[in-house]
Amino acid sequence: MKLPNLPPGLVAVFKKEWASYFNTPIGYVFSILYLFLSSFLFFYGLGEGSFWDRKVAGMEEYFVWTPLLFVVFVPAITMRLWSEEKRSGSLEILFTLPISKWEIVGAKFLAAWAFLGFTVCLSISIPFFIWAFGDLDLGIVFVGYVGCLLLGGAYISLGIFLSSFGRDQISSYILTVLVCLFFFLLGTQPVLKFFGGGPSAFAYLFALSSHFESFRLGIMDLSDTLYFFSFISANLAGNFFFLRRNYP
Repeated sequence: MKLPNLPPGLVAVFKKEWASYFNTPIGYVFSILYLFLSSFLFFYGLGEGSFWDRKVAGMEEYFVWTPLLFVVFVPAITMRLWSEEKRSGSLEILFTLPISKWEIVGAKFLAAWAFLGFTVCLSISIPFFIWAFGDLDLGIVFVGYVGCLLLGGAYISLGIFLSSFGRDQISSYILTVLVCLFFFLLGTQPVLKFFGGGPSAFAYLFALSSHFESFRLGIMDLSDTLYFFSFISANLAGNFFFLRRNYP
């Protein structure tokens, strides 16, 4: 069965955004820094939590650092998506083209998500390295990587939405880091203990880090998967309606 063709406008914007990550050194620096920090924290850790100290052939601790690393790195991907268009004056030109705002928002999101996925997948050498020396459960690793992609998509959708409010890349980056950090901290034990009772259950429900936890442990939970897709859809819809209101 032949798959339907994608809208040409979406494809064109996607190619433009995808290429922009590799036309400057920023994309390469991002990938290298992320891979270095994630690998360093996993193998050497902080204190006695390193891979060599645990002596366990598992990737669960690698994914422990993913939500916090995404808080810092994902805003660097999304900060320019709307702010740069505003700065260069190309935003108004973009909206005069025969491309719907839904296609533009979707293309920017998919390009950023694909770039993050590309960077995350570069770390695939780590589980194969562990597998060569121990009995590593590749199924758990696969689910962990799926969780990384879903968590990354959630952060990216939030970052794109917030980027439309920023006047420049720096303000967009700072705003996105703070909001992403908020959704990360909601699921941490100190915050949950602080709220206590009903409020803690409410906070846990909306925390991105808490919905990632099952994936980290190798459990692909349907409710967590639906949460991530709902979170992504809500942010993309918010971005669309913001643009439609401010750039009719």
